[in-house]
Amino acid sequence: MTEKKQDLLALRDLVVRYHVQGKPRTYLTAVRGVSLQIAPGEIYGLVGESGSGKSSLAHAILKLVPVESGQILLQGQDLGAVGKTEFNKARREVQLVFQDSLAALSPRRTIRQTIIEPLNHFKLGETSQREGKVIEALETVGLDPALKHRYPGDLSGGQRQRVALARALVTEPALIIADEPVSSLDVSVQAHIIKLILELRERLGIAFLFVSHDLAVVQQLADRIGVMYLGKLVEEASANSLFNQPSHPYTRSLLAAVPVADPHHPPPIVLTGEPPSPLTPPAGCVFHKRCPESIASCALTEPEEFLVDGPGKQSANGVNLKSAEHRVKCHLCNPKKP
Repeated sequence: MTEKKQDLLALRDLVVRYHVQGKPRTYLTAVRGVSLQIAPGEIYGLVGESGSGKSSLAHAILKLVPVESGQILLQGQDLGAVGKTEFNKARREVQLVFQDSLAALSPRRTIRQTIIEPLNHFKLGETSQREGKVIEALETVGLDPALKHRYPGDLSGGQRQRVALARALVTEPALIIADEPVSSLDVSVQAHIIKLILELRERLGIAFLFVSHDLAVVQQLADRIGVMYLGKLVEEASANSLFNQPSHPYTRSLLAAVPVADPHHPPPIVLTGEPPSPLTPPAGCVFHKRCPESIASCALTEPEEFLVDGPGKQSANGVNLKSAEHRVKCHLCNPKKP
């Protein structure tokens, strides 16, 4: 029997809450008990509307936002239970790429200064070796090393995002968290960055947590996809299974809203209504007030997680996943429903 590999990253019942300013006893819960796993070398897509909790979950992994409860395990190590020194050692294994590269890169630092900063911070290699690491990182993302003396404002949007990737890569991490990294780019530039991410995974074996609201982009990249709504992970499956057999009404609504460049194709369906406030989430299923298929039990009890039979049990894109089952939290998927 083949031994299963340890998860690179595992979140267990993660809860993220923010204190509401001016209201001493009022908290906004952005992430509500989310559990997921990412295997070494896997690209995991996290999708959902704005305000669904995607970025809060991603930033909580790096302690950029407060974690109320739950566990964050990196290669089996509980990051919430380690001291500052141990966390810093683990931190070099996880790097973050932000959405807006112009805002994320200091305008006062050259590209060289930007990329060398993580090496200096983590004291990686001898000082004499770090210059070579900068050049290597630029070449890895397809940039001319001569650009190292330029400033972010001198570069195009696509070049800046490549610099952001180079800065993330220079510490040789096991996981890169990419938070909407292509949403501000033109479609043609997006395609180049998507191709680059796939090449980096192929060449270096790096895993990605790819956060996006754009399902068309995620479909091109992800091995598995998690769908979030109002802080909950409502569906999780391989990309193939999710797009061919969406099981949660929210997932089907998102897919139906994706425009198709075909004049004979039905127009996209726009999901009606706004998500409820996370300050006052509804009882029962968090989606039931907008769900076109809602039944009586949806408003009364929170749905359990059910396993959906189908192609989701197969690994995607050749990655040996520890778990690729198709899971959904929906009363309609209960095999015992009347």
